[in-house]
Amino acid sequence: MPGVDIEWDHGSAEKSRAAAREMASAYDIVYPPALASRHTERSAIDMTISGVKNKKIKNASGVEVLIQKDSDLHAVGATYGVKKLVSDPPHWSDNGF
Repeated sequence: MPGVDIEWDHGSAEKSRAAAREMASAYDIVYPPALASRHTERSAIDMTISGVKNKKIKNASGVEVLIQKDSDLHAVGATYGVKKLVSDPPHWSDNGF
């Protein structure tokens, strides 16, 4: 695909698939890559949030919430319209998918 700097052809279908599996593993890809997705719609982002446990974060109403577990952070995000897809560690979106 023009503009995508990935070497897709490794000489055979078997080698190409093996290289794709290796790349997916290296990037911790949970779901199959897609050209059309919540990401390409600009409705999702993959990000890892760390260092917030035992800290307070304000939700969208301005209420401070003590983050003691991941679900506390997910609940705060939801007040801003950002929902966590728990089965995909870095994935957040506007609808949870």
